[in-house]
Amino acid sequence: LVGYRWNDAKGVPSAFPFGFGLTYTEFEFRDFKVTSSDGHARVTLKVANVGGRDGAAVPQIYVGFPSLKPVVRQLRGFQKVQVPKGGEVSVAFFLGKEDWSYWDEVAGKWASAVDNGEAITVSVGVSSADLVWHHTLTGELAFK
Repeated sequence: LVGYRWNDAKGVPSAFPFGFGLTYTEFEFRDFKVTSSDGHARVTLKVANVGGRDGAAVPQIYVGFPSLKPVVRQLRGFQKVQVPKGGEVSVAFFLGKEDWSYWDEVAGKWASAVDNGEAITVSVGVSSADLVWHHTLTGELAFK
């Protein structure tokens, strides 16, 4: 394990977590919604600039499930969005079977946390150490 995955697995904080960045304004992530079916999920949110300047925010989405151990979660996407002072921007992330797949060393092939019936935790934040929202997907991802 290296980088943020090592820090998460060992519970050791990083001086500069993955995705860490400085900005001259403040953002809020809000109005999270999840829709899921047939092995896919869509996560939407709004990024609001509550600071005094125009700026860019980079929401990141992480996915975690028991079969990733010792990894706690892994980055599955990010989007850089420009948000004017006092403004709000919508962001959408799309997740699919590759996002809950992992290499099963014993079987020597790719496996799916969905097929295994594992709970999948989806998290959104501004860095790997500053996750502001979490949602657990269970049976709603089942393939029909």
